Amino acid sequence: MSGRGNGNGPGDGNGTGRTGNGRWARGNGDNGPRPDEDIPESEAKMPEGQSRTTFGSRMSAAGMPAERAKDFGGSLGRLAHLMRKEMARVITVLCLAVASVTLTVIGPRLLGHATNIVVQGAFSPRGIDFPALHRTLLRVVLLYAVAAGLAIAQGRMLAAVVQRTMQRLRSAVEDKLNALPLQYIDTTPRGDLLSRVTNDIDNVQQSLQQSLSQMLTSLLTILGVVIMMFTISWPLAVIALVTIPVSILLTRVIAKRSKRQFIAQWTRTGDLNAQVEEAFTGHTLVKVFGRQGAVEETFRRTNDDLYDASFKAQFISGTIQPMMMFLGNLNFVAIAVIGGLRVTSGQMTIGDIQAFIQYSRQFTQPLTQLAAIFNVLQSGIASVERVFELLDAEAEVPDAAVPLHDDQPRGRVVFEHVRFSYSPDKPLITDLSLVAEPGQTIAIVGPTGAGKTTLVNLLMRFYDIQGGTISLDGNDVSKMTRRELRSNLGMVPPNSQVSWSTMPRFDRSFRRVILLTSLPSRLIVPSWMS
Repeated sequence: MSGRGNGNGPGDGNGTGRTGNGRWARGNGDNGPRPDEDIPESEAKMPEGQSRTTFGSRMSAAGMPAERAKDFGGSLGRLAHLMRKEMARVITVLCLAVASVTLTVIGPRLLGHATNIVVQGAFSPRGIDFPALHRTLLRVVLLYAVAAGLAIAQGRMLAAVVQRTMQRLRSAVEDKLNALPLQYIDTTPRGDLLSRVTNDIDNVQQSLQQSLSQMLTSLLTILGVVIMMFTISWPLAVIALVTIPVSILLTRVIAKRSKRQFIAQWTRTGDLNAQVEEAFTGHTLVKVFGRQGAVEETFRRTNDDLYDASFKAQFISGTIQPMMMFLGNLNFVAIAVIGGLRVTSGQMTIGDIQAFIQYSRQFTQPLTQLAAIFNVLQSGIASVERVFELLDAEAEVPDAAVPLHDDQPRGRVVFEHVRFSYSPDKPLITDLSLVAEPGQTIAIVGPTGAGKTTLVNLLMRFYDIQGGTISLDGNDVSKMTRRELRSNLGMVPPNSQVSWSTMPRFDRSFRRVILLTSLPSRLIVPSWMS
């Protein structure tokens, strides 16, 4: 496609144009065009890490910038916002959890009462009151049975809440992928994009499924146990509460370090997926250019980075539970010693100290669980942040509200002072004008990166121009719907073989379809078109 199809498209004196021999010419502003000066290929290419071609089997860069730690609270709040449609079920889950935990925390108090019955009977001439003991134990069994049933119902309903939320998240991602401009797909490593859509969403689902139920139960258990401990002995309850600020401090310190590693882990996972996907889809190019060693070296480095990030994330997060267990054991020793002294002084019964020790165990166990759950949640939030980055990407410019229609398509294409670049700091097309009349056969030739495929991309509106106009039969393509525009255009990708027997039969005059192809390709033309 040279200027007006005559092979003499000049530069305009202040930008670039297309010469008759297919090279980009640069104008100097004073002396007009200099058709023999070639623009360096480095100036004509897209920035490193981007893929200029929107069709064909060309490999894109797999490198990704290192990500920083994001806002944990903001991401968690946004994830909770996705559950707003499940509010009724969430409230039901909360009620079931409260009822289940309440019954569970009452159990040790009843068992302490049973212990008192045994101890009092052992020192009483009448002996142990077995009917009272049996009634107490039966209440405990029924209590725990009902609590278990409520917990099962809670878990089932919470699973439904999580799965419905993930279903909506997947639907939102699917809608977003369909609304993304082709430039985003071109400039994002496909392996990383697949990792966000599959691995990250699966990790969010597993994290929520594992963490929400245990987190809710643990928090309610801590609250209920604290209340019950104060009803038994407030001095021992104060001793037990001393471990809470220490546990919170340790969890915050360790979680802050592990979060960075979890983000790095999932980022490196995306890098590795991109590397593997591109190496296999471009296997032929790798073999042809003898790049096996370079590809293997890149894979080795990325795999080592993933190993380092994963090891650090798991090791750092794994230190929380041993620290919580250590604090719990210290707390148990303090309660046992001080509680024993209070029993010997007559301030507490043996049943009370037994119940309190059980509560102290129930108190430290949820703290340990919360610390472990927080690690799982950290990994899930790191993944959901990557999904939100995809959802927050700028969508494709919508079609015009009142689009133009090409009622009588003929195939006249006009580029007028078109300006376009993939990167603002590296201009590619600065002022291009050309006309392709219906029935003309026009070839554009030039070196790699000169912009041949770019013209096809602009005409098909895979990319939108930044200046000038492109018209089809007098209609500005930016004011036509993409569907109607592309229905009047036919494109043959590189390295493809098209058989007319498998395609709809075109009008024999071939005036309604503009066939765009990028060599090398093979086009089998029927006899009626020759």
